[in-house]
Amino acid sequence: MTGDRDAGAARPAPTGRRVGRRVGVARWAAASHPAGMIHGAVVTGATLALMGDHAGTDVSLLGAVGVLVVYWLTHGYTHALGRGIDGVHPHLARRLLDSTRLELPILLGGVPALATVGILTTSGVALTTAMTAGLWVTVVLMGAYGYLAAHLAGVSGWRTVVETGFAAVLGLVMVGLNMLLH
Repeated sequence: MTGDRDAGAARPAPTGRRVGRRVGVARWAAASHPAGMIHGAVVTGATLALMGDHAGTDVSLLGAVGVLVVYWLTHGYTHALGRGIDGVHPHLARRLLDSTRLELPILLGGVPALATVGILTTSGVALTTAMTAGLWVTVVLMGAYGYLAAHLAGVSGWRTVVETGFAAVLGLVMVGLNMLLH
């Protein structure tokens, strides 16, 4: 049985700089509530998809930021309410502070697309083009978040491709919605 490995033998852990970086990113994503980051990316992407270029750049960007912030605060508030019902802490202010901090990844998940729109419009790119670029950033992020979530769940092989692809397709739905509406 030369060259064959025992079926029950554990595989040695992969080594190298690339693997270390991937594991580090995966740990960071796990610690930073990847589901929240997906929420933030989806909310921002959907907002960009639905917004037209009828308003000025400032109004459009401020509107998208406003939607994301309200969504984040709503998540924090509902989490704080749940903690109050569970009897965790009697003071709403303390529960709100803790809960909004916990839900911060929602806010962070929308930042890359919004930053893309802001940087491009500041550089003189047309608002419609900048918003489309922000949507494509969302597609890439959704795929990346899907891959990291699959990796964290221990998924491998073709199932990783399916989970990554499904997340990216959600982003592509927003691009399609944008194309349909505008």
